[in-house]
Amino acid sequence: MKKLRRNARMLSIQLLYAYLQQGDETLENVIQRSMSLNDEPEFDEPFFRTLIYKTVSELDHLDERIVRRSKNWDFSRITLMDKIILRQSIAEMMFIEDVPPRVTISEAIELAKDFSTEESHVFVNGMLDRIYKDLVEEGILQPDIKPVKEG
Repeated sequence: MKKLRRNARMLSIQLLYAYLQQGDETLENVIQRSMSLNDEPEFDEPFFRTLIYKTVSELDHLDERIVRRSKNWDFSRITLMDKIILRQSIAEMMFIEDVPPRVTISEAIELAKDFSTEESHVFVNGMLDRIYKDLVEEGILQPDIKPVKEG
């Protein structure tokens, strides 16, 4: 399941990138064209579809959250890939209840390492940590409860 979801996240950011770059094509067309190539690794398709459609449908709201927390960064100067990773991860935290936020953040850091600039993972980690805290304060998320160590 973990690998299938990781593959779904990777496919989602790649298709979001293609969708946002093309601009004149529907998201469904981008997805269908990619699926027809049949070279994608196995992935959790329901998770993928929820993730990609929620990211696109909530784009303005997700961007508002990013802008609010990007104190020292002008939104237009954030790389497109970092924006996509942030948007997708915030959507995952907000709309996919069976994934703990710390897992979402950890996966986003790995995506940033694999698909973005050398320093992106630090930026993505800091932004998502702050946004996660905002979501908890707003009552949208429950705080992650870390297991108590015995002894």
